[in-house]
Amino acid sequence: MRTVLSAFFLAIIALPGWSVAFAEPGTEAERVSRGSAVEGGHGAVVISIRSELYLDDPLQVYFLREGGSITNDADVVRFERRQGFFAFGNDTVEYKVRTFQLRPGTYRLVAHGMNCPKIPAEDERCLIDVSGLGGGEQLSRPSRGYGEIAPKFDVEAGAITYVGDFALTARNTLEWSELPYSELDRIRSRFARLPRAQDPIIPGEYRLQFGLNPRSFEDDRNRRY
Repeated sequence: MRTVLSAFFLAIIALPGWSVAFAEPGTEAERVSRGSAVEGGHGAVVISIRSELYLDDPLQVYFLREGGSITNDADVVRFERRQGFFAFGNDTVEYKVRTFQLRPGTYRLVAHGMNCPKIPAEDERCLIDVSGLGGGEQLSRPSRGYGEIAPKFDVEAGAITYVGDFALTARNTLEWSELPYSELDRIRSRFARLPRAQDPIIPGEYRLQFGLNPRSFEDDRNRRY
């Protein structure tokens, strides 16, 4: 009940005229359904985004293409995960494996955020201005920027990269784990024609430490991210 009420009241302050709207930074990754749909000069990536925090807005995970600039949206790819429209409680702890096509290159995790007007710098948090019945205030949102040692993956033209799963934890960290084989059966058959690219590089401190447990979302009144 607490999760549902939290989502209800946060949805109210997010209504038009009650919060500040802004364009989402980066470029949303383009989904592909099978190997034959991957355009020439591109590679495929398999990734899952999860969250043990209830998401009242989409969670964005940003990767920067090596040699590019974080200020150039074309150099930053954005993956998203959102709460199911008809879900009761938090359904984002479940895997949601998707396949996308990207330009070849090395991509490094640079940030995650929700309602962020820009991509957070290393260890930076996002603050948003909201207004409600009690007046205006600033709220922090689950968000963090990452440094040079963050996870990386390579995209090769005509190949497929199994990036893995990135999960937002209650510690406000993105942590990585391999995708279970059972989650990849359909992907493997649809992309069987593509050779497998090298595995991602994941430093030990970014590996998932514990299993995910569904949690509610709290704002600054109760918890600060």
